[in-house]
Amino acid sequence: VITHAQVEQVLMEPDGAGLRATGVRYRDADGRTTTIHADREVVVSAGAIGSPQLLLLSGIGPSEELASVGVECALDNPHVGKHLKDHLHVPLAFPAPGVALTMTEIAISLGPDALRAPAGPLPADPADDDGLPPELLALKAEAERRVTEWATTGQGLASSSFYDAVAFFSTGLGDPHTHDAQIGLLACGYTPDIWKHLFRVDPDAYFDDPDVALSADAETVVVLPNPVQPHSEGEVRLVSNDAADAPRIDLNYLADPHDVTVMVAVMRRALEIVDHWPGAGIGPLMVPPTLAEAHGHTAGDAPSDALLEDLARHYALTVYHETSTCRMGSVVDAELRVIGVARLRVADASVMPTVVSGNTNAATIMIGERAAELIAADHRMTLATTVG
Repeated sequence: VITHAQVEQVLMEPDGAGLRATGVRYRDADGRTTTIHADREVVVSAGAIGSPQLLLLSGIGPSEELASVGVECALDNPHVGKHLKDHLHVPLAFPAPGVALTMTEIAISLGPDALRAPAGPLPADPADDDGLPPELLALKAEAERRVTEWATTGQGLASSSFYDAVAFFSTGLGDPHTHDAQIGLLACGYTPDIWKHLFRVDPDAYFDDPDVALSADAETVVVLPNPVQPHSEGEVRLVSNDAADAPRIDLNYLADPHDVTVMVAVMRRALEIVDHWPGAGIGPLMVPPTLAEAHGHTAGDAPSDALLEDLARHYALTVYHETSTCRMGSVVDAELRVIGVARLRVADASVMPTVVSGNTNAATIMIGERAAELIAADHRMTLATTVG
């Protein structure tokens, strides 16, 4: 394993009517370029963004696009970097007294370190704990008790991902043979920093009063509607022939009208679930003030389809489920071999013909395990001698 290195090109040579991969060229952290020759084959596993980028840099891709950035085309394939799919979800926030977890409760359950300054009431340096007043000593003791409970029993809030419930279902608008929607529930409202850096949302624009909605003691839940069979496709393209330059990623979300219709339907279903929450229930959807004004929406009213679409277009974000940019049947064959290039495979989410109708983690692990089996079989090896 070579760390702090970036592969710049897969090396190839003519092989009959096609090509054959012979190795790779990489650049290390000091700028030195090194060539490594492959005895058996080259396996590219750089993900749905990195794998097509590397194939394109190696001259495998749409010939006109390659020529436009100064890359000599070795194998013209119009599908490399195309058909990019991803899941998209929208954070919907609701007041949920008696239902949600507060960030204070979560912090206590993570132990004393989660309560230290600058965000918490305990001193930044544990050496300064000796002079704590009784109420802070009690808080520290409770935090120690909870984190010890988690460490010894695996129970308590520290054992939760806070993505505490998920539903898969069909809206009736997509493929009748599979579901096309997913809704997740976050049992807490998180913090302004998490909204900024995870959701990429400005809390000051999203909430009437973020200091109240996202305070440490606020009881807020977040529901995440997520259509899982999008029709829209994006692409990955080179901006230059330099591997150090990030490629241009166009996700093209909601370009297909079908995806807009399904997104609104999934958001509407999320609102129905919230409306039928048992007990005291969950409060009305918190609508960003500018959108509420634009659509004449009053707090507590049922939002219109136009408002829900606007909410999605302004605040939806990636679920980081990018796939299909080296898809099977177009770029690789059924054994993950790059079509037209011997001894070269791709093994990651980029080979999926389309995005799976759920989280991509398990499917991607399966692709890696299947790739190991295929490689072992081709080279008359057993997995026990290679990874056992």
